[in-house]
Amino acid sequence: MQVRGLSATAIKDFLQCALKLVFRYDREIPSIKNDHAKIGIAVHAALEQFTRRMLTKKSFPDPSDYEFAIAIFMNTATEEGLENMSFYTDGRRIVTEFIDRFDPSEEIIDVEHRFKITTPEGIPIAGAIDKVVKINEDTIAIIDYKTARNAMTSYELQDDIQLSMYDLAASLIWPQYTNRLLILDYVRIDKKVSTYRTAEDRQTFREFLCSVWTQINKMDEQEIKGRINRLCGWCDYQSYCEAYASFIKSSQLALPALTEMADGEFISQWEEISDKKAVLESRQRDLKMIAHEKFMRGHEIKGNSRELYSTQQSRTNYDVEQVVEIIPQADLLSLLAVNKGRLDRYAKDDPQLRNKLSRIAQVSYNAPIYKTRATKDAIGEEVVEREELTNEDENAA
Repeated sequence: MQVRGLSATAIKDFLQCALKLVFRYDREIPSIKNDHAKIGIAVHAALEQFTRRMLTKKSFPDPSDYEFAIAIFMNTATEEGLENMSFYTDGRRIVTEFIDRFDPSEEIIDVEHRFKITTPEGIPIAGAIDKVVKINEDTIAIIDYKTARNAMTSYELQDDIQLSMYDLAASLIWPQYTNRLLILDYVRIDKKVSTYRTAEDRQTFREFLCSVWTQINKMDEQEIKGRINRLCGWCDYQSYCEAYASFIKSSQLALPALTEMADGEFISQWEEISDKKAVLESRQRDLKMIAHEKFMRGHEIKGNSRELYSTQQSRTNYDVEQVVEIIPQADLLSLLAVNKGRLDRYAKDDPQLRNKLSRIAQVSYNAPIYKTRATKDAIGEEVVEREELTNEDENAA
């Protein structure tokens, strides 16, 4: 296996599961994209080509621009083999709403800027930046489009490898700008989340790249094994992974006594259960998809004296206008609730209304969500641990 340069994807693959990195760079093993990946590719193509078109026109979009962008999306989606019709509807909506928000006064420096450069430490890095916008004489915005339904928080973006890679690349490609704003533009839900990197952050990331590059080049792909983790269910290469196949066939799960666990073992068990739960949930979604297709074709699913059947829960709704007519006005406030999403969209273009709403907003919290992360004193520890294990193996040999 020959990795000619580090991309954010390659780094994430390496940290998540080194075998995935081997699969990605082995040209004899094709990746199997799911529909979420396919719609992302098609939307990105449409937004790129539309933006390039508007850079030439330098005007507000007209109906022909909508037709052009939607045609790009549809053609790319069919080329990618997107089958789910609801995804075509979603994609058309995403592209249309993106065009609705287009601002011709935006000073765009480049679109889909592909880079292959070398860091001062001699590490080759590569990637593609969706859009670069000039904010002022000192500042540019590095924008990456996302088609996910849920947005990351600014806090989560502080450690995002892809944005750190873009920040480093931008500092080398456009050194005349001393400030770089890093933005994830969630085009499906019309939400932008931003962050930035300090000089210290950038230096830490450069050192991190050196460690990763060293470890990747030490790998012996014949010795690499798959590692089960929470993203296995979405992996493009799961069909080729022996570890995944073994896990799916296995029903064994070690469950030591909770009261006897040390904190380190507790965290390991937490992460193991979370990873396996995510894999099994992904597998269940695949089963549901196949079952739905069989039922739609009139096929029954029977075997071993068991059968699969479907049922639907009913949901009752009331027309708001009719409810208002029959319920006394004095009681309405205690019965009706405000749809936050719709209210936010209604107030989106009215700064005064948004300001008034912010003053009366009430924040509540659901049950706590527990997650794990590396402690601050353990940054890069996983890479160091890989090196120590490699050295131990070499010494044993």
